[in-house]
Amino acid sequence: MKKLVILLFTFSLLSFQSVKSEEFYIGIDYLNNEIDSGITNISSTLDEKDNGYSLYAGMPISDTMDIEVSYNDFGESSLSGVSGNQFIYEGTTYQFNATATLAVKASSMGVGVKQKYELSEGVMLYGKLGVHQWDSELSIASTTATANADEDGTDVFYGVGLEVNLAKLKGRVGYSMYDLDGEEVDSINVGFSYNF
Repeated sequence: MKKLVILLFTFSLLSFQSVKSEEFYIGIDYLNNEIDSGITNISSTLDEKDNGYSLYAGMPISDTMDIEVSYNDFGESSLSGVSGNQFIYEGTTYQFNATATLAVKASSMGVGVKQKYELSEGVMLYGKLGVHQWDSELSIASTTATANADEDGTDVFYGVGLEVNLAKLKGRVGYSMYDLDGEEVDSINVGFSYNF
């Protein structure tokens, strides 16, 4: 994993001298996320969908490839129940013995390459591949106690999308999958970027 990050960083530095300042871009995407918690609901309330956003900056390293860095907020996944409600996690059935809510928030910083293919003038199909350092926070709140726990790691992400060039503005729509130590965040993105 670290070798891939070093390779991407080195590749971007070697290409940096040929990039003009007006080719840099920044952007924002709205994210519609589904966070795979690994939980199967039986009788509790499970919500694995939430909205988020991505802030990114990039530059071309060739006519058909960009490098991008991003901050991604994936939102929250939650499980709640009352005494007697059940759910399954990793093959084991659990039961609430009090009213409680378990929630997981996740975010990440990523770097990746974006390969582009021109479909027609101003319309590009793209695929992206990279690594991201993620952080997730678990919070548990019940009628009797509260607790928090953090977890982090570095994993891969990939995605595909369509980008439309509108002079200095570009609009894009796409799909990405972010791995979080075996759990997945599936994300549909819609957004725009501005070229300097």
